[in-house]
Amino acid sequence: MTALFDPVRSFLELEKRLEREPTCAQGEIARGVYMMTPRPRAAHGGVQANIAAALRLRFGWGEGIAAPEWLFVVEPEIRSEENLSRLVPDLAAWRRSTTGWPDLNETPVSLAPEWVAEVLSPTTERFDRREKMGAWGAMGVGWVWLVDVDGRRVETFANVRGSMAPGAVLAADAELAAEPFGALGIAVSRLFPG
Repeated sequence: MTALFDPVRSFLELEKRLEREPTCAQGEIARGVYMMTPRPRAAHGGVQANIAAALRLRFGWGEGIAAPEWLFVVEPEIRSEENLSRLVPDLAAWRRSTTGWPDLNETPVSLAPEWVAEVLSPTTERFDRREKMGAWGAMGVGWVWLVDVDGRRVETFANVRGSMAPGAVLAADAELAAEPFGALGIAVSRLFPG
């Protein structure tokens, strides 16, 4: 008798492996595919901080904003057993009026974000563009931005029936204006340190 493959059981085994990995590397599972990468370079973190600052300044807590609509989180762990995925986006956001906000004391978070940004690096770009993008679409994430540090551009994607469809590509000299946030009043080039 041949044993049947159980994708959920396999996913749970991969999660156990993920829990044992060292903290100096980042492990993720996208639709059953396991990926281990080293920590990113400093330029990656600089871009991540600049995007978070721009979005928080415009949509987060600020002077005169009593209760913001958006919650921005750096590197939350997102889990979807249904989609066999446990991912860590560079940035994620939830909108109070649509998805609601996740319990920030829960790790990993089970509520899929409405928006995700992935800062590309040479070691993660292929996984981010293929497996992770497919997982974000299947999980119902509305928008994904791929931020290319070396190319100094932002590629935008929108969820169309569970797949991430390409949208505008914003070059360094363009204004950072993309769904779901609209125009942010800064040049794309300001996201990139140096």
